[in-house]
Amino acid sequence: MKCIRVFFILIFISQFIYAQKVKDFFYTIPETKELPVFVRGNIRNQKILLFVQGGSAENGIDFGRSNYPKWKKTLEKNVAIAYFDQRGLNKSITKIDTSKINPIQVSKDILLIAKKLHKTYNAEIYLFGHSTGGQNVLDCLATFPKEASFIKAGIAFNAPITTDFSPERYTTYRPLYLKNLAHHFIAKDTNTAYWEKALHWMTATDSIHTPEISRQWNSYVDRAYNPKKRSIGLGMVLSVIFSRPYNPIKYLNQKDNDLVGDLLWKADRNLNRWELLPKIQHPLLLLTGQFDAIAVPEELEVAQKLIPNSELIILPNCGHSPFFDQPKLFEKAVLSFIGVE
Repeated sequence: MKCIRVFFILIFISQFIYAQKVKDFFYTIPETKELPVFVRGNIRNQKILLFVQGGSAENGIDFGRSNYPKWKKTLEKNVAIAYFDQRGLNKSITKIDTSKINPIQVSKDILLIAKKLHKTYNAEIYLFGHSTGGQNVLDCLATFPKEASFIKAGIAFNAPITTDFSPERYTTYRPLYLKNLAHHFIAKDTNTAYWEKALHWMTATDSIHTPEISRQWNSYVDRAYNPKKRSIGLGMVLSVIFSRPYNPIKYLNQKDNDLVGDLLWKADRNLNRWELLPKIQHPLLLLTGQFDAIAVPEELEVAQKLIPNSELIILPNCGHSPFFDQPKLFEKAVLSFIGVE
């Protein structure tokens, strides 16, 4: 009898655990194009991270399906994560409506998917964007604060505030980043002669205003940290290829991705994100790496002061992908912010 009771208890527990898992695929329908969404993880806490992929036109579903960031056995054990592809990607079409490839439409797409997730799962929604995707999170919350009122909070990790077209990126923040790097390593008595040379060069140069200077700047900062990289294995590839009804073959043809990415990149030319930051009303977590040369800490420190209800975490000994470099610290920071222990 005791064995039978234990057996039924184990069955009950297993069914309870299984009931907390979610793995769904669906489409949302915005103004012009269906958007594929893939949801996976633990829904027990009624919290969903809506992941916004970086790179302007990278495919978020590939990122999630392949488990490239290794969140399947980390973050997704505690919360669900929703991945999506931007408009016009991984869907057979004859022509992309380029009039809908702009930052405003990206924000509308994010809000549409967030509403669908909120209604379907009765869950708290957190916008969760990396790099360019983090910029999209900031832009969405700043541009549509009323429409985004149902969203619980935002997390923008490794997201630079400046764009490729921002003068202050090259005259202020990146020069200051290299100077601070040099001071850091000199204070630690690490390769002192090299970093004294770097400090002298950056102090004398003062700004990054030519391709040659940019290359030299990169050569210095690249010596500060060697980021971890994850190789793409056969299992990761197969998990994407056989994930129907999703169409990964579309991803192999980069033509549409390049078009979307280029249009979104050009749209940054007239954008001043510093003016948007004070308009953000949601709680916001800014996160970057100590050695992130793309979203440099010096830039994020200024940004945090402009956002009313925000906090900044600079993770030690990591670069632009802290979920690889410091996965435990990254997971702890995210879960703590959304109130999952």
